Amino acid sequence: MTLIDLGEVRGDREPGSAPRPPRAVGRPLRAVLAGVLALFVLASSAPVARPASAVLGGKLGSQVVVLGGRVYVLAPEVGSGGSREVTAHATPARAGAGIRTLWHTTVTSTGRLDGVQERDGVALLIDYQPDGVKTVALDVATGERRWQQAGYPALAAGGGLLLLGDDVERGQLRSVDPTSGRVRWSVPGRLGRVAFSDRDADGAAEQVALVTAAGGIELRDAVSGAVRASLAAPPGGWQGGLHVEVAGDLLLASEHDEAEGEVRRMAAYGLAGLDRRWAVERPSFGYAGACGAVLCAFAYQGSELSGLDPATGEVRWTTPRWQSVVAVRGDRLLVIADEQAGGTASHLGVLDAATGREVADLGRWDLAFSRTPGGPYYGTRPDRDGRSLVVVELDLAGAAVRVRDVLPGAAGDCAADGRDIVCRRPSGTYGWWRLPA
Repeated sequence: MTLIDLGEVRGDREPGSAPRPPRAVGRPLRAVLAGVLALFVLASSAPVARPASAVLGGKLGSQVVVLGGRVYVLAPEVGSGGSREVTAHATPARAGAGIRTLWHTTVTSTGRLDGVQERDGVALLIDYQPDGVKTVALDVATGERRWQQAGYPALAAGGGLLLLGDDVERGQLRSVDPTSGRVRWSVPGRLGRVAFSDRDADGAAEQVALVTAAGGIELRDAVSGAVRASLAAPPGGWQGGLHVEVAGDLLLASEHDEAEGEVRRMAAYGLAGLDRRWAVERPSFGYAGACGAVLCAFAYQGSELSGLDPATGEVRWTTPRWQSVVAVRGDRLLVIADEQAGGTASHLGVLDAATGREVADLGRWDLAFSRTPGGPYYGTRPDRDGRSLVVVELDLAGAAVRVRDVLPGAAGDCAADGRDIVCRRPSGTYGWWRLPA
């Protein structure tokens, strides 16, 4: 599921903010403790870790994206003109081989260059400007600029590409050809929230739910733009700002009173025909999304996480300890605890989606998600001497953390795709490693 506010488009997910801005499952406590003990024994008794398989450039403040066999390094601003250097490397076919630099180019930006997507041989750079979001399209093989347009890029089914938003005053939805930027269809006007019904295989949008300029709701085909279903605003309008979200076979519409900091009403509609299923008046939660067998609901204020029955909207379970969901796999939820301990590490756990039962407490790890759909979830943290980085796979189904490697000279800030992982070194440059199969 993806959520974009066309009225005020901002940075996301990390894939999310995420959406929003999305802890780990485990065995009985003794098994978890034994696993953690084994992890430290392995980390401390392992032979001298091998050197970095390849060393990249980059410096402090750079952003690194690992995607499709390539590593993109987005350098911070250089000089006063707002120019940023972007370098693309090809990951080697085997460990020990050198990284091959494909190209480097300079992108002029007065905002924040943050994020890369790929579609049909084009690298899509996301540029957050003071007046909105822009997409810069570069050839993945040469770095040559193909086109540049306003809007946030979202991949669509059928090889399509959607651009969301225009500037901070008005929103727009356009479907464009990824290679040329040619507009295929568009929905002009000052649109409100937009949400997607995504394919699980690759995350591409099949349907788009949007709040129209007139205040109604439309469900459109992401490929053709055709309206599949629509819902007019009720007489007298909505009770607040309307937010929409796609959750499985439901469309959730919540009416927010921004001034009071509460939700007046949340209603669920069948996605196929926008027929009303249920409504909750003044719920304790402010946002909900698909979480396997339930809808995960997040408190508007505070940190409670709840599971809702998708058929009725009734609360099945609530947990005050776990605050947010970062990944869903089958009937397991990877969650983060509500605590502020400083640093970048998150306290992770796994919940059973149907009951909210805590299956495992995985401890504190920095997250490094694989960009590959259905790919592994990684956690990292320094080893005992602080000179290497322990990389574990967060196994939701097995409710365990599994050591994958120990990276010498790695300091953190890792990005991953499949078995390729790139981490910052103490010098500010980056190293590349291929994790064991």
